[in-house]
Parts: sequence; C-alpha cells; structure tokens
Amino acid sequence: MIQSEQLSSDTIMFYVKGPFHTRIAKELSLSVFRSHRLGFKIFLFNLSYVSLFDDQGSRQLTLIGQGLQEHGCTWKVIQPPFSTGNQLILRTSLQQFPPAMWN
Repeated sequence: MIQSEQLSSDTIMFYVKGPFHTRIAKELSLSVFRSHRLGFKIFLFNLSYVSLFDDQGSRQLTLIGQGLQEHGCTWKVIQPPFSTGNQLILRTSLQQFPPAMWN
C-alpha cells in the first residue's frame, strides 16, 4: 500500500507499507510521475513499514530515483528496510537523511 503526504509546496513524502515488489514499485513510479507533473521537486520515500524488499523492487526504486535526478529533482529514502545507521545493504545510489532528521 502506498500513501502520500504533501509536506510543502514542492515536497511530497510517500509511505510504502507491506511487501515492496515489482507491482508496488510500478504503482509508486506512476504516483511519482503524477506528482512530478503537479510540480513537486523533492521526493521522500519512507520505507520503514516495508515488510519484504526484493531485488526487482530495489532495481525499480533505483530507476525511479535516476529518473527524478535526470529531471532535476531531489529524492531521499528515509529509514530504508534492513539498514543499520548509514550502512545500506542495497547496492544503489539511495540517498538517506541522517538519523537526527528522522523526527
């Protein structure tokens, strides 16, 4: 399940809950595309409620981020699943807020 919250005029946060697989990643991609068309420039992805994160979902998330960067947008992953501190097990270019910014 994907929920979104507008944090400011150009910032939106997406909350992903449950398993993160190809179907959810495609749904997230469509939501991001629509939001970009509405004028959002900063995209935050809260993955703290993801219960399963497969390789295909990881690749899709990376493609979403690369697409955003190509269009001059900023994207950040907040509390990615299965990470400890700044060490990610994902081998992608995911950006992360420092733990002090999570609150």
